[in-house]
Amino acid sequence: MKRLLVFQMLLTATCLAAERKIIVLDETGRGLAGAQIEAVLTPPDDPRLSSVTAQNGRTDAAGVFRFQADEKMILSRVKAKNVGYFTADADHRHGLGRPETISELTLTLPQLTELVPLHYREVRLTGLPKDKWIGFDAETVDAIAPWGKGKVADFNLMISYEQSGWIESAEALAMLRQTAEGARMDDSDWAAAYGRFKGVIRLSFPRTGDGVIATPAFWPYCRLKMPALAPTDGYQAEKSLPFDTLGTMESSHDLTGYYLRLRTQLDAEKRITFAHYAKIHGRIEAGPGRVSFRFYYNPRTDDRRLAFAPGRNLLRPGPGEPVHHFETQQP
Repeated sequence: MKRLLVFQMLLTATCLAAERKIIVLDETGRGLAGAQIEAVLTPPDDPRLSSVTAQNGRTDAAGVFRFQADEKMILSRVKAKNVGYFTADADHRHGLGRPETISELTLTLPQLTELVPLHYREVRLTGLPKDKWIGFDAETVDAIAPWGKGKVADFNLMISYEQSGWIESAEALAMLRQTAEGARMDDSDWAAAYGRFKGVIRLSFPRTGDGVIATPAFWPYCRLKMPALAPTDGYQAEKSLPFDTLGTMESSHDLTGYYLRLRTQLDAEKRITFAHYAKIHGRIEAGPGRVSFRFYYNPRTDDRRLAFAPGRNLLRPGPGEPVHHFETQQP
């Protein structure tokens, strides 16, 4: 009887076990053999550290690491590393840790590359007019006067928008109106504080050959999140990006970026002889009269390298400018 009970317990445990699979690829989509994997699993509704388990191992020749785990266990974090590549560290920010278990996860490890000094700034422009083109200088990483200190318009941007509703319920808005601060606010202040706006950001490039292209890949779990080299072609002279101020906190909006080709010079046959390259890392945030984004510019002619070396910013804060606008840990 005791042996039968043990057998039934083992059978039950076996039935509850499920195969999990971690796939590790390089930038070309080829499986990376020998990548070191640490997969952390947590049970649902059990915050005790003693309940957390980890599976460790290496990927096979096809870049796959397989293991068995209780089907109820939630895959909450996966680290993958390999010699010559940036390390991946995926967690709840990248879709893990959800009640619905993930049985298969694919991670891409970009190859280690030289990090280079660039012009970098966290651009935050405010007080912008609606439906008006604003010039932006890539070298100074700022809008041109009177909205910034830029001198040359490498590209132009325009914000168009309309209020589509409110971010609070009618009941909550009525209560806020009764507060001392709410009573002091005029209609424009009230809309700016509690309005929901939908609109579009338009980018336009005046020089022939200049343009913008969305990144073909984005690795949110790696230190290097965009390919290190800007593409050689595919740039568009105009691009429209819709926005909704109510959706700006969605993490999925961060999983993108843009490359820019600027200051292009053409020969007599309209072929590109040289250009400069830049990137916008992550989302472009916008709202009524405002826009913000992370901008990187390579001042070296025909150098497509845009993997930023932290601590080697070629720009310096001007008088009164916040230092943190010039600092980042994102290559």
